[in-house]
Amino acid sequence: MSDRSLASSAPTAEQKDRVTAELCEHFAAGNIELDVLEHRLATVDEAKSMVQLTELVGDLPALPTVAPAVVEPARGRGWALALLGGNSRKGEWSPPRQLNAVALMGGVELDFRGARLAAGETHVIAVAVMGGIEITVPPGLPVTVRGFGILGGVDQVEQGADESDPGAPHLKVTALACMGGVEVKTRAGEKAELVASKRKR
Repeated sequence: MSDRSLASSAPTAEQKDRVTAELCEHFAAGNIELDVLEHRLATVDEAKSMVQLTELVGDLPALPTVAPAVVEPARGRGWALALLGGNSRKGEWSPPRQLNAVALMGGVELDFRGARLAAGETHVIAVAVMGGIEITVPPGLPVTVRGFGILGGVDQVEQGADESDPGAPHLKVTALACMGGVEVKTRAGEKAELVASKRKR
């Protein structure tokens, strides 16, 4: 498919979600006013091509990095276990260099939007057996996902790394879902989400 065909093709729901999140981040950063945000969010829903979609953010300044603060990890390896129950990591927290998340007939929630990641790669090994693991990352944090499901599923969203800064935080996820699910998704920060939720009311 040519570049022209790609530009004129209908945007996917995932692409629309990414532009929505970016617009909300611009509002949170003070780059656009509320009325402009509402108008552009409505246009996102109506966009029929990638050209229309990219034009909604093409005139806006570059966003400041939203990757978590870089710090030294608290430890080399850690666990997040949910056995017939739940386990949640969110807010400001310091993930280890390798985090083993296991959900056995339970659920694990890992929210990296407020996490303080170490420089370089942080590796999450996610194993869901008759349970679920939800991993949330902010826009701008490089993410690579590898995994497979056995009577289950691995839903993934990947974000490219900034090649100009090889030492920047990078999240790597290795996932296995057996009669369960592992989901990796991108979501804007809490302030941007609050604006979007008010718009939907």
